[in-house]
Amino acid sequence: MSGISTRLGSRDDTDALVELVGALGYPATAAEIRRRVGALIDRPDYVTIVACDGESVIGLAGAFLHLALEHDGWFARLTGLVVHESWRGRGIGALLMEQLEQWSRQHGAIAVTLTSGNHRHEAHDFYRHIGYQQTGVRFTKFLA
Repeated sequence: MSGISTRLGSRDDTDALVELVGALGYPATAAEIRRRVGALIDRPDYVTIVACDGESVIGLAGAFLHLALEHDGWFARLTGLVVHESWRGRGIGALLMEQLEQWSRQHGAIAVTLTSGNHRHEAHDFYRHIGYQQTGVRFTKFLA
């Protein structure tokens, strides 16, 4: 992966994040992404890591820290992982997850958790391949 680097995401990444978040199935405007990034970027319990080819953002991983009743210690919760379609299959997702796991350890997390839609079979295979175990099923109820 010559030329591929990772760094913390910034407000300047809005246009690339619009495309990547849309590719995850969550279309949003630049104004919406700018507002979301603005609300998250300076929080010490949240991280957005981006993968770059030179100056171009080609992937992202986001997570936050939380506590849980069922275990002692902090958890990192993956909120999104996506690599631009033209860059998939080159190890960039694994690189982003490695960086996210490193950030999680540095912030005292004992585990990384995530949910993934039932239809994302390739993503499920990817997570298993990098050492994640399926431990449950997600349910959602939108309140508004």
